[in-house]
Amino acid sequence: MATIRIQRWAGIGVGLLAVLLLLGVEAQVPGFGKCPKVPVVENFDTYAYLGRWYEQEKYPFFFELGGKCITADYSLNPDGTIGVLNTQKNSITGNENSIVGSARIVQSARLAVRFPSAPFNVEAPYWVVGTDYKTFAVVYACSDLRGFINAKVAWILTRKRHPDIETMKKAYAVLDSAKISRAYLTRTDQKNCGEELVKVSKGVYKTVVKG
Repeated sequence: MATIRIQRWAGIGVGLLAVLLLLGVEAQVPGFGKCPKVPVVENFDTYAYLGRWYEQEKYPFFFELGGKCITADYSLNPDGTIGVLNTQKNSITGNENSIVGSARIVQSARLAVRFPSAPFNVEAPYWVVGTDYKTFAVVYACSDLRGFINAKVAWILTRKRHPDIETMKKAYAVLDSAKISRAYLTRTDQKNCGEELVKVSKGVYKTVVKG
């Protein structure tokens, strides 16, 4: 009986791994059942959301292992989709690497993003749960396989590399209101990152050296 039980759980473990691979690998907090219903921003302003965001906290994320100084730049493509440029530095070597993708609006603040050069070239959900466009954004994604197994990830993004406490409190309040657990959040290292993009005026940015 014990052997059967072990084999059964081993089979579930292998199945869960397979599902994570099918779901794109990037979602790193697995669970059972359907994805929970999470509210998103109403009347989402795509143009106000464009520009640079700095990652402050996230659920463990496979493609960002060993990364620091993580940024996400969003721009408008000629075809109406959103250009995505994610950049990070290797925390050991200091080498910078980036990945380019695109996102399309599915409905309101529910987007679908794709990275052609990723190991799994599939669309992944990208839901903006809360943002004031000027200081913070809370992003969530979840995928499930026939309602049996799900995999989810969440991010806190800010307009400043080093946001103040009030900005983070606003982001935490959004997570709590949406019933997205903070237990899995890990902090992204944004120290000693060198250059930073600073907004001077509407549509005008300059690069300055910061820690």
